[in-house]
Amino acid sequence: MSDSAASAAFDGAAPEDERSEALGALQREYMPTQSDLLPPEHVRQILQFAEYSFDEPFAKAIADNGAPFPSEAARKKLRGMQSVQLDGFTINIQGDFWERPTALSYDSLRLMVAKTPILNAVAMTRVRQVQRFCRVAEKGVDAPGFDIRHVDRKHQLTKAEQESIGLLNRFMVNCGWEFNPRLRKSLRRDSLSQFMAKSVRDSLVLDSAPIETEWKRNKKLGIDGFYPVDGATIRLCTEDGFHGNEAICAIQLVEGRITAAYTHDDLIYEPRNPRTEVNAVGYGISETELLVRVVSGYLNAMTYNIKGFDSNQIPKGVLNLVGDYSEADLKAFRRYWNSLVKGVSNAWTLPVLAAKNSEAKATFEKFGVEFNEMYFAKWMTFLTSIICALWGMSPAEINFDSFSGGNTSPLSGSDTAERLAASKDSGLRPLLAHYENLFSDFLIAEYSDNLVFRWTGLDPEDKEAKQEMRKLVLTVNEIRAEEGHEAMEGPLGDAPVNPALIQPWMAFNGPQPAEGADGGAPGAPTGAGGARAADPDAEPNENDTPEEDAAPGSESSFGEQPGEDFGKAFNLPPIYSTEDMLA
Repeated sequence: MSDSAASAAFDGAAPEDERSEALGALQREYMPTQSDLLPPEHVRQILQFAEYSFDEPFAKAIADNGAPFPSEAARKKLRGMQSVQLDGFTINIQGDFWERPTALSYDSLRLMVAKTPILNAVAMTRVRQVQRFCRVAEKGVDAPGFDIRHVDRKHQLTKAEQESIGLLNRFMVNCGWEFNPRLRKSLRRDSLSQFMAKSVRDSLVLDSAPIETEWKRNKKLGIDGFYPVDGATIRLCTEDGFHGNEAICAIQLVEGRITAAYTHDDLIYEPRNPRTEVNAVGYGISETELLVRVVSGYLNAMTYNIKGFDSNQIPKGVLNLVGDYSEADLKAFRRYWNSLVKGVSNAWTLPVLAAKNSEAKATFEKFGVEFNEMYFAKWMTFLTSIICALWGMSPAEINFDSFSGGNTSPLSGSDTAERLAASKDSGLRPLLAHYENLFSDFLIAEYSDNLVFRWTGLDPEDKEAKQEMRKLVLTVNEIRAEEGHEAMEGPLGDAPVNPALIQPWMAFNGPQPAEGADGGAPGAPTGAGGARAADPDAEPNENDTPEEDAAPGSESSFGEQPGEDFGKAFNLPPIYSTEDMLA
């Protein structure tokens, strides 16, 4: 057929209709079928590659790639950073303010913490630790607190500076200049402890802990008070401000309604974990956002364990009845058994099987699977360790085992103090340092550039080492003054406590001999008697013999033991002869 069709199709003498029919037959015979074509997925990849290859150069060709030199900010003669910090395209889409670029909203992050006990434990533990520092540090007392001090630690404070520091301490404790607690409450101000509890929790959960500042009527007089603001309601504005007002840097958005607008003077917004990402649009990133998968695993493990106790359908075993029993007997036995041994909420229902045999008996086949401990305990410990690691906390601080802690108690062992100290360095210190810089830069600096806010008592001194140092360098009266006792009268109060300094102190503070006393000055004609040595013009005693009047070193006294006056001349203890000691 192919040969005839080929000859007819290309034969000029053949009729036209025969040639057309022959050409159609040839086409149908040699046309490729679907199996001869490339698979659709291969064709799709080829088309996508071709489309991408043509589209990318075309997009580059039509794009306006003329970069402003040196930058757009420099062209507008704007001060500050010249590089782009925000994505202008994103700003144009969202309007005058933008939402935080995250998969979870603020409400979702808070709900995740509320539903996860371990996250709540970490946040509340940190809040309690920070609240211990919310009081003015007492002088001479090594305890947690805070202090306003001069930026130069060697600076000697004047009386005016001391008064200013005292007032600023009260300002920080009361979150403003209203010191009456009731009037402070009427202004909706918190104490520093309450302020830190609210702000720290928002910072840990959202990394958004804004502070509203209220100024006095005359702004030159400084800040009148400061307040914590719900971090979930603050939205940052563009560099052009809000609705044409360049002074506005942020707004408050409650249920989709704009309720307040803030300038840089009215709001302090400093993320604890800042980022340089252009798409971050000035927001930070909280540890809670990094724990989404970890929390999902933790909640799944908790749900599995809870279901194992209240909805467990796995029987403990099977009761096997061996013998020739009727169906009525088996049903009656099953009802009787279940009424006696079935657990709460129909748990532990026991299956009953029957096996006919000549020997009738009842046996219990145990499965060997008991729900007598928490499943995936090591898995949950691992997840807890990850959560604590991201927040810079030791699991021992929330009474949990660490992943490598084994079966020992987290609060026992010789390395507990070291673990807690390391946890304080990695978690509590950075958190306190963030607020330390925040208060120093935005609150204290409004009154004096030379004063700073500092937390105290973070490194408690070793009491034994401090006591040993006191014993080495202080006197009796100095120690008595530190303990609040009156000074001891007499020279004993000025004596050092250090035993090694007592002998030198006695040597310097003992009675000093006068010139020429006790042996006379060198070259004196007489020197045996103390009275005559003190008075060279005194006449010798009539009863004295020439030997007694002889000077020391003469032949009459040569080789004899010198008297005790000889030792006093050199401020030495008395020297006694053997005869004196035996007398």
